[in-house]
Amino acid sequence: MGIFNSNRAETDVKRAERLQRECKARNNPQGRQLSEALAQYQEDEEYRVIRPFSLFLDVIEVILANPNFARDTGKDTLRYGENIYRRMFFMDENTPEFEQLSRYFLEMFDRDGVVARRFFLPELYDLFFEPANYLRLVRLMPTTRLIEKEKKYIVDFATQIRGYCSNEEMFTTTVAAYVARIAAEEDPKTVATEIYTDFRRLLGIYSVSEERIATAEQKLDAVELATGRLSDTLNLSEERMRAAAQLSESTLKTVKNFTDGEVARVTSRVNSLTDTMRKEHAAFVENQQAIVFAQRDELINSVVSESREKLTELRKEADGISAKLREEILWANRESASVIAKTDEFLRDNTRIQEVFANADESRELSRKIDKLMVLNDTPVNTAQHAANAPAEASPVDFAGTGAAAGVYLAGPREVGHFPEIPEEREIPPVSPLLDTKIPFRERFETAMKAKEDMANQGVLFHRMFDDVLAAVMENSNPYLIGPSGCGKTYMVRQIASILSLDYVDIGYINEEYDILGFQTANGGYSRPNFYRCYKYGKIAFCDELDNGNSRATVKLNSFLTNTEEASYSFPNGENVPRHPNFRIVAAGNTTGNGADENYNSREKIEESVQQRFTPIYVGYDNRMEEEIMIDYPEWFRFLVAFRAATDAWTKHTHAGAAGIITTRDASKICRYLDNGSFSAQKILEYEFIQTKDEEYLEFLDKNLRDQLARMTKPCAEIYKLFHDRVQEIITGKDTLRTV
Repeated sequence: MGIFNSNRAETDVKRAERLQRECKARNNPQGRQLSEALAQYQEDEEYRVIRPFSLFLDVIEVILANPNFARDTGKDTLRYGENIYRRMFFMDENTPEFEQLSRYFLEMFDRDGVVARRFFLPELYDLFFEPANYLRLVRLMPTTRLIEKEKKYIVDFATQIRGYCSNEEMFTTTVAAYVARIAAEEDPKTVATEIYTDFRRLLGIYSVSEERIATAEQKLDAVELATGRLSDTLNLSEERMRAAAQLSESTLKTVKNFTDGEVARVTSRVNSLTDTMRKEHAAFVENQQAIVFAQRDELINSVVSESREKLTELRKEADGISAKLREEILWANRESASVIAKTDEFLRDNTRIQEVFANADESRELSRKIDKLMVLNDTPVNTAQHAANAPAEASPVDFAGTGAAAGVYLAGPREVGHFPEIPEEREIPPVSPLLDTKIPFRERFETAMKAKEDMANQGVLFHRMFDDVLAAVMENSNPYLIGPSGCGKTYMVRQIASILSLDYVDIGYINEEYDILGFQTANGGYSRPNFYRCYKYGKIAFCDELDNGNSRATVKLNSFLTNTEEASYSFPNGENVPRHPNFRIVAAGNTTGNGADENYNSREKIEESVQQRFTPIYVGYDNRMEEEIMIDYPEWFRFLVAFRAATDAWTKHTHAGAAGIITTRDASKICRYLDNGSFSAQKILEYEFIQTKDEEYLEFLDKNLRDQLARMTKPCAEIYKLFHDRVQEIITGKDTLRTV
């Protein structure tokens, strides 16, 4: 029997002859054994394990080209490869995805690969969904070979930890880290227990003994007793506060009544004197008129003189009355101020009342905290009470695998009152290889680009500015991403965190300093913010909408934007925290940081010292990325681009921001509607392109799109026709959807 019945077979024959010559030219045991195996594969079809013959020839070529196989005999290397083949290709050439598996199979013969290290563990291999991740695990391992006992530890650890890994990426890096530590001669069992415990704690699972539960019950009983006493104290304080308030109200009312009475009395007296003066003046005038009529010529000078004298007297009397009135009003005000001052002095000097006010506020705050009390970690809790309040999934967990509940689920805020603050029990993670400055930047960046390429091959889309932002993050340049809403800034930061294998924390915009520094609690504890954990444990702190926060509070970032290797910061709890080498700050905003513009009119100016410490990078809409998103709907992509051009034209025309710009996020949403058939084309145009826009704006967009119609394809023109008809209904008043 033979397989040399095609052009491919003839090529394999020539390859086999060439490889025979190379094997014989080696003139060593490896060459002779490979030559014998090659001859047997050609002559005896039943002898063949690796099929087809061309794949076997590929294996021979890789073995001959790999200097790491020089210390092994060709026979041993082939037998090891055949064992791997039997595990991977359970149906020989008919195995599903045979071509892809063949490439992975040949990669196992690479320099320091699976075969060279003799590290093909079937039980471990079966735990991976993708063979590529198994190969990646081997490449991440140290170059030294492991003994059989260590391999067994690795299989046991991987089997135990697999269920706790949310994805294969986490599983691969976790197993690689374990292998590296036992290769460094750490105790395998101790390392496995440590990592396994960390995973369980990340999931909120802690071991609690019966003794600790009993202690917790005692402490909770004490807390309940203290709560009752505090409640009584609070009630007493409220009663005394009400009494003090009534006293103050009564005193103020008395003062007001006295003042109002005095003012009314003085006013009545002034009015009476004024009436008297007017009557006397009228009588005097009448008398003088009579004298004038009787002795007009003789008495005119005398009358004028007497009138002037009388008027002077009246003015003096009026001035006296006014001065006396002012004195009485001032006296009333002084009396009122004196009463109020005495009341304030009484309240201020009475220490018991001050204690009542102080204890009342503190009691309210303490009562609120006690309502939230749940003990974490080293402080036990009452499991009976906890089980009554906890969600269904917070049930006892069997850690030992024996069926007995060896622990309970504990979660909740830190304890308050007189209990000590719970310390964080986490190890400081190692420096990420991609951020290790001891490794040349070019090597690290090429590794990151390879990871990006792998993600792209799996269908992940990247923004055109991704490489620049990634380089800025790796260089620790504090990038500030400037771009409109929905252009993909947040998604880009998530991708960077994935490639760098770092945790990503969105701390949002910064309103107060404690959003960065945390704060001391009323009982002397310390509330750690997410920013603190990023700084200490080496995460990416994403300050989204930096230009929408409090500019005075963001100035606090200056202390963390200076990227010196030995940097540290003393947080409000007194802890001097060294800056983790993995820590990165990435900010994003819709403006350049110089204040509000047409589209974002509520943004503040970022303080100049903060701006100088960031590297601004403009991240706009990426049509290439949107075209890839909408690859199945090219007509909608063309209409989206034309519509965005129309909104840009409106901005230039009106010198104001354009509302309802279509974003990259909207492009994904439109594709989802079309894929699911959830909305028709008319509904998509209504909800995404038309609603919330006034008639003038819609009419301008319609005209601009009509001018672009010559560059549209027929399907795109059909979408425009639907848009045009709907706009005309609104403009002509035939619209029924907008009628209230």
